Amino acid sequence: MLISPLPEHLRKNWLLHFSGFITWSVICYLSLVNLNLGIAFFLKLSGFIVFYLSFACIIFSDKKVPSTLNKILLGVEIITVLLLITFDKHNVAPILSVLIATQLPSMFTRRQAILVMVLITFCHFIIAYDGYFVSSFFHVIIYFMLQIFGFSAIETILREERAKEELAAINQELLATRFMLKASSQKQERLRISRDLHDAIGHQLTALSLNLEVAKHKVSEEFKPLLQENLQLAKTLLSNVRQVVKEMREEEQIDLVSSLQNLINQLPNCQLQVISSPDINSLQLKQQLMFCLQEGVSNALRHGKANLFTLACEKMSNSLVINLSDNGTVITKNNENFGSGLAGMNERLIDFSGKVALIDNESGCTLKIQVEDCYD
Repeated sequence: MLISPLPEHLRKNWLLHFSGFITWSVICYLSLVNLNLGIAFFLKLSGFIVFYLSFACIIFSDKKVPSTLNKILLGVEIITVLLLITFDKHNVAPILSVLIATQLPSMFTRRQAILVMVLITFCHFIIAYDGYFVSSFFHVIIYFMLQIFGFSAIETILREERAKEELAAINQELLATRFMLKASSQKQERLRISRDLHDAIGHQLTALSLNLEVAKHKVSEEFKPLLQENLQLAKTLLSNVRQVVKEMREEEQIDLVSSLQNLINQLPNCQLQVISSPDINSLQLKQQLMFCLQEGVSNALRHGKANLFTLACEKMSNSLVINLSDNGTVITKNNENFGSGLAGMNERLIDFSGKVALIDNESGCTLKIQVEDCYD
């Protein structure tokens, strides 16, 4: 199976980019076809080449956040088009301004983009003005409306793509939340059943055993074997109840790595890499750490669009440091959820001298948790 060397965003919108190339080619041909080889020909050809190279660089970059270089290249495109319009005898070069308008939605807000298009149109009007205001105005306004159309079409496409990404992130968050609620409800139900068995049935069986023991010494000899058999049955039943309670409580000894792996497995296109797993003594600390890690995964999905997580742990004496790294985009500290999420984690770990911090790095973010381990 052949794999295209083009980036994914170009393969997906190949028709749009191809139409832009054809438009540039036609405009270039119409502007140069009637020119003789000379300085004017090569200057105009150089202008068209500079425009397309700048256009292609921006298209191939596919930056989520517009870079300064892209904005500089866009400025080069605008200046080049205005120069081509100045020396254009066929009135076809202004169509290139529509290609400029299609690049604005990924770099500017709607208000900023409209200001850029108005500036281009104003400069175009000054260049095209021939002493007749009405004819020059209507000539320029046509290209301005074409710019608005091109800008609106691309803005709609980008808005739909962002909506799909947000919907996918919300879906992943819902899956993570559902897993967390399911695990929490199962744990609470097991805890409730074990307590009921221990507190109610266990105590009643103990009382029954004591009553049978007393009764065995007060009845006649002919009933003592029967009481002894019932006493032994009560003790066996009590032993079985205690064994069940013990097993159910042992199930509560959660494994952080397994639980986190199960959570990640529920999320589409997400992976977990474990560099080192923690060795924790306290059951309560395990539970609180699991809640913190689950919330860290949920926040990374919601705000950072992450899909690859790395768990690394380091323990020295009773001090434990857990790092959960992801490949998501950096979450700015101005984000309200950033502060409230960390505050909630610190409150969960306050009994264990816990400190939680979110560290930005080149490849994403790292949730760093430092706690003091102990025995329950």
